[in-house]
Amino acid sequence: MNDAKYKNMHLPCISCSSSDALSEYMNGSAYCFKCEFRWSPAEYKKARQGEEDIEPSFKPKADKLPKPKDGEISAIGSRCLTLPTVKKFNVKVVKDEHGDDIKHYYPYYNGETEEAIKVRDVVSKRNNGSNSFHWAGKASKVGFFGKQLFEQGQRFVTLFEGEIDALSGYQMLNSGDTNYAVLGVKSSSDAKKTVRDNLEYIYSFDNVVLCFDMDEAGRKATDEVAKLLKTGKTKIVSLPLGFKDANEMLMAGQQKAFKDAWYNAKTYTPAGLVSVSDEKKRYLERPSKLSVPFPWQGLNEKLEGLRQGEVVVLTAGTGLGKSAVCRELQHHLLKSTTDSIGIVMLEESYERTIDGLVSIEANEQLFKDSIRDTYAAESLGAWHDTLFEGANKNRVWVYEHFGDNNLESIAERVKFMAAGSECKWIFIDHIHMISAAGGDNETAEINKIMHKFRDLCEELNICIVTVSHLRRLDGNKGHENGAEVNLSHLRGSHVIAQIADSVIALERNQQAADEVEARTTKIRILKNRYSGEVGVAGHILYDPHTGRLEECDDSDLEFNSKESLI
Repeated sequence: MNDAKYKNMHLPCISCSSSDALSEYMNGSAYCFKCEFRWSPAEYKKARQGEEDIEPSFKPKADKLPKPKDGEISAIGSRCLTLPTVKKFNVKVVKDEHGDDIKHYYPYYNGETEEAIKVRDVVSKRNNGSNSFHWAGKASKVGFFGKQLFEQGQRFVTLFEGEIDALSGYQMLNSGDTNYAVLGVKSSSDAKKTVRDNLEYIYSFDNVVLCFDMDEAGRKATDEVAKLLKTGKTKIVSLPLGFKDANEMLMAGQQKAFKDAWYNAKTYTPAGLVSVSDEKKRYLERPSKLSVPFPWQGLNEKLEGLRQGEVVVLTAGTGLGKSAVCRELQHHLLKSTTDSIGIVMLEESYERTIDGLVSIEANEQLFKDSIRDTYAAESLGAWHDTLFEGANKNRVWVYEHFGDNNLESIAERVKFMAAGSECKWIFIDHIHMISAAGGDNETAEINKIMHKFRDLCEELNICIVTVSHLRRLDGNKGHENGAEVNLSHLRGSHVIAQIADSVIALERNQQAADEVEARTTKIRILKNRYSGEVGVAGHILYDPHTGRLEECDDSDLEFNSKESLI
């Protein structure tokens, strides 16, 4: 075949159920190698644009319908289908000299007129051949298999994927004098179009039951069709585990189990809607949401600890200790849990990150060369081993970014930390560095970042602690002078506050004349989705000798600025 003359190949056909038999030529015309319909460029363009009743200029002759002598109505033993069932749907079977099925002829009607026949090559299908089905007649003019048998307005109609499953479903549902309406769609890919083209007929039934295959294509078709139908009137059959379709259950002798599944079909609800009445067990048996305490009691009284699945935002003015608080939390998690942690510190080097953690372990400011150089390598190594070797080996993972602050790159590393290294706590300092690498519109970029953080937390069941800067305030008193922080001060986007589970603000007058006041940070909770408790959560005092942050009571403070402590 000369592929050069084709613009596109293996496309779904507009007229028949083929998913890949249509080819579009370079001149804009199209031809289906299955139903043999041909469209001119103008016809194909209109058909692709969804215009109704566009007929191809060339169609196969209607006399290609197989003659009655080509087959006879008989039971299909290989599929456990009885003679009454096959006769009901007027299906004809061609057998070889040994009595084995060769072909099935499934008739499709337009009203009372037989318009097309879907031919099943049983031998080819059995051998996994690519040409197991083909159409004869006007396939584009027909809809449901079996539609001519059932008057509209009945209590139930059940839709199946394919003719064999429709026959199987009818046989299992109907016994004695019952006659539940059963219809088949040509294929899962054709289901939405068939239902849409026959909505008036389908809407006439009180209830529509969907029983498509339990595979990915069947589930997709179920969702697409359910969205077209009346709310509260659509039910979805869920077959027992291990069964893909209705015929598998019939062949396994599971007629009763199938009818039970049919009677217990759940009313369709759009994705995201849950009936609380159906979820009592989920409410009572949900897994415990463990909280890890903060190193400072004031935060625990408000937030009741850190939890996986949450986004925690830490914010403060420039130079007020956001990174220092992150390091205290990282060290605390290392010492108080057995969990692994991931660290993404975008404003500092790998060495500064590790220096910060080892400094806390040593209670010394080892991040300063002048102090670190006073210790022998053995002492530094011992502190390093305490944090990162033995029981703590491979518990801390740091993203050495080399300036790569792209959101997708960071998200990829976070996924590896969580899935590949079992990190439960991820620290990202700070979101504005990611935004700066992503584009000129900071608000739009921050929106993307926060939504990505939320997705990662829920997908991976991790806690992300991230840092946000504050916008500059008007007036003489800024955040670096102890101005009170509120949510509107978060820089760049209100989405930061909306998506975060908790927002922790640090307030300190770093320019205060009183030396103790300049080292004292007030912790304020601006948002708390977990318990709702907000407001001041205590104070922490920076020790200039050790570099540590220690919680303190008001009575411990030597400066007399009660107004700033409330």
